[in-house]
Amino acid sequence: MTIRQWYDSIGKEGSIFDVKDPEKFKEATAVILCNILHLESAQEREELQEFCTLLKQDANIAKKKLSSESQDTLKSNIEKYTKVVKEQLAGDKIKMLEFMRMLNRFIMVDKCKEEDYCIFDKVRELLFDS
Repeated sequence: MTIRQWYDSIGKEGSIFDVKDPEKFKEATAVILCNILHLESAQEREELQEFCTLLKQDANIAKKKLSSESQDTLKSNIEKYTKVVKEQLAGDKIKMLEFMRMLNRFIMVDKCKEEDYCIFDKVRELLFDS
């Protein structure tokens, strides 16, 4: 499944990400991803470039500040938006695992760094341990 297929499936009936508020879920997902991925160099990787294009086309998400200026802002964003994801997925462990699988895939496409996995681990912890 490509990023576009995954993103387009959000909120669709029968999709694993058939959530109550697709726009809220997309926004939360975008903020989390944009805090993990290195979108400034995404033109080198077609799949990440596709994600960047999707974000630019989505007016609600484009208005949001998607990157963090400080570690405190980053932590706050991750906590806030992971909570939104968990709420939208209704705490369903299978859906949360699928979310983490897709998040991991994006990190791998982005040629992850150690700090990327620190954020990934924080999201995992917030989804499953709280």
